[in-house]
Amino acid sequence: MGAGPAGGVAARREGSGILDACNTSAELAESGAELAILPIGATEQHGSYLPLATDSLEAEAVARGVAERMNAFLLPVLPFSNSEAHAGFRGSVSLNPSTLLTVVKELALDLIGQGFRYVVLLNMHGGNLILRPAVREINRGTEAGRALFVQPFTLAAAELRRIFPNFANEAHAGGFEASLIMEIAPQTIKGSVPDTVPESPVEAFDYLTMAQLSANGVWGEPSQTRRERGRRALAVMVEHSVRHIGAAISRIEAAGAAP
Repeated sequence: MGAGPAGGVAARREGSGILDACNTSAELAESGAELAILPIGATEQHGSYLPLATDSLEAEAVARGVAERMNAFLLPVLPFSNSEAHAGFRGSVSLNPSTLLTVVKELALDLIGQGFRYVVLLNMHGGNLILRPAVREINRGTEAGRALFVQPFTLAAAELRRIFPNFANEAHAGGFEASLIMEIAPQTIKGSVPDTVPESPVEAFDYLTMAQLSANGVWGEPSQTRRERGRRALAVMVEHSVRHIGAAISRIEAAGAAP
């Protein structure tokens, strides 16, 4: 059993330092890291002005900030996930939900088998609805570690609504994502596009594709793009993710269910 809430991973969440795939296996072994973070993005269209890698760039940036705060092992971003809604836009690449579940389950169980007590699936693509069931399946299959699901833009939604006045309109490739990319990788932005907010609920993705909902692949307000907003949004998503992970670990350990 691991240390209780006063020790172990939860108590180190305000530490510093980061380990990633640029480190050696020996360095990772010597670090004693018990928390691994798998950022999950996507490769899909984001209009004619944002890169296909938008979600992956966002996932890596948030995950890196979290890993720095929690002395965690940061894995390379998983750049492919469930992007079926963007079929018809060239360059959008998708995995079936069952395939994505299998991939993240095998990765998490492999990491747990190496001695990581906690594996975080940090998701920055709203279409990955299979990830929460995947986490539950992972946790039912082992007592040696625990998987956690973290979706930063959901955890920080209240503050993001204060940063972006029309955040409710930001479903895909609008000012929210453009502001993040302006902060993370401004050189990848190619011009601008008009605001496009379909007169449909986001649930329309359950039965219509993005091409049917928005011909230009945008659902949001690019006119609201500001680098300063992107910087603030990134910071609040990191903060809320750190708090969420720390609270979940403390809850697990307080319940006597720590690996």
